[in-house]
Order: sequence, then structure tokens, then C-alpha cells
Amino acid sequence: MDRYADEAEFNVQACAKYGKERGIFVPEQAMRTVETYCLLERREFTAAAARRLERRHRELFVVSRVEPETGRIHGTIDGSHQVFSMQAMPPKLRRITVWEGEFGLEAMAVFLCRGGLMPGADSWKRYRHAAWRRMVALANETTPRLPAKGWRWHDLRHTYALQLLTYLEQQMDGAEPDLTARRRRHRSYVSGHIRYNPLLIVSRRLGHSSPETTYAYLEYTDDLVHEYEAAFAGWLGDPDEEATYAQIAARAFHLEKSPAGAN
Repeated sequence: MDRYADEAEFNVQACAKYGKERGIFVPEQAMRTVETYCLLERREFTAAAARRLERRHRELFVVSRVEPETGRIHGTIDGSHQVFSMQAMPPKLRRITVWEGEFGLEAMAVFLCRGGLMPGADSWKRYRHAAWRRMVALANETTPRLPAKGWRWHDLRHTYALQLLTYLEQQMDGAEPDLTARRRRHRSYVSGHIRYNPLLIVSRRLGHSSPETTYAYLEYTDDLVHEYEAAFAGWLGDPDEEATYAQIAARAFHLEKSPAGAN
């Protein structure tokens, strides 16, 4: 098996949320982990299941040719020759897609269950519950705080979005100490705003049809409570002095009356 690249990017559609085409980026660290799994555990699963898959030959989609440049695969299922676009193949078809590998018929999927095919929805659910139990059992004072409820696969998408959005915002800010200057720089050019705006980048990465869908993530990236407190402190002046809402509003809009006798 060829070694994996340092990183990878590919498109999915039928397996994605709402069946919309989306780009998937796999970082180097994840690729290294997958490579170790493929060289060890996956080979074991493939060898053990080859004979079982051969007996199910007719009910599987057996691939005979792959076109990397077009993303299409040719094969036979139920005695009929078929051609599919890989990114548009639904999960049920992907699960029964095999080709002739080192040990015989082998699933065209990275992760396999002990039956030799791609895990189904129930299997993925069991894996998730098992991972949650291990996380709870190993948690201590040095580990991040766990959520109150067990995580879902879709939570990983939200985590990715928040981490990327926070990182991009920090990169945009840089070391400029003046917040006003940073924001002015970000608004200098419309083209730069569209290309490099962190929210729009995350929106494109998630495949959202509108940036409005991505706005919900802003709720978790900014701690606005401190900004509100700072604003009120500035309006009130002396922290020991009590003020009414009318006085706060008057100060905010510069409507305070001048002291008697002042010019």
C-alpha cells in the first residue's frame, strides 16, 4: 500500500449533510494515524473477511476500473455493469463497494467492521458510545471539561468550525495593539474582506448556502458580557456613584446639563 500524503482534501456529496457537495480536509496528523491503522488493523480485518465477501460476490458492487481524473468508478452489481461518480454514491452503495485486493475481495473504504465492509450507522453509533465511556472513565483534573451529555458525530463539525473561526480571527488581528486600527484594516478592501474574512472562510468550508447560517457560531467565540460591563463602567463614571438609566442615557448621548454658571 502506498504511503499517504502529508495531508489530503477530497469532495463528498451524497454522504454529506443535505446531500450538498462539500470539501473535506484531512490534516497531516490524522493521515499519519490512518496510515498506521491501514498497515496493521485493516490488513487483519481484510484478510479475515475475504472468503466471506467472496461468498456474497453477487450482492456486492465489484469495481473493475477507477478513473481518478473524473472520480468515476466502473463495476458490476447483480450481474449488471454500472458506472457511478464516487462523491455522489449514497452510503448504502458505498458500504457494499469492493474491489480485488491483496487477499481477495476488499471493501473500498478506509474503516472496516469485522465483517469486512464499511461500518453501518448502528456500528458507528456503538463506536461513539464506546469512545464516550472511555473518555468518562479516563477523565481527571488535567483533562478538558466534558459536556454534560454524550457527544454526537455532528458535534465534531461544530468543534471544527469554532476552532477554525477562533484561529482565523486571531491570525487576522495579529499583534496590532489598537483594536480600532485592526478593524479599520480589515475593512480596507471589499475583495480582501470577502476572501479573508474568517466567518466567510468557515462558511465556505462548512458548505453553508448562506453566511447567515454561520452567524450562530459567533455566539460562542466572543465573551460580550465583559464588553457590556466595561461600557456601563464608562457611562457611570465613579463606581461608587449610583445612577439612573436616564442619567446613563444622558451621558451616552451627551445630553447632560452643564453645571450652573458654566460657560
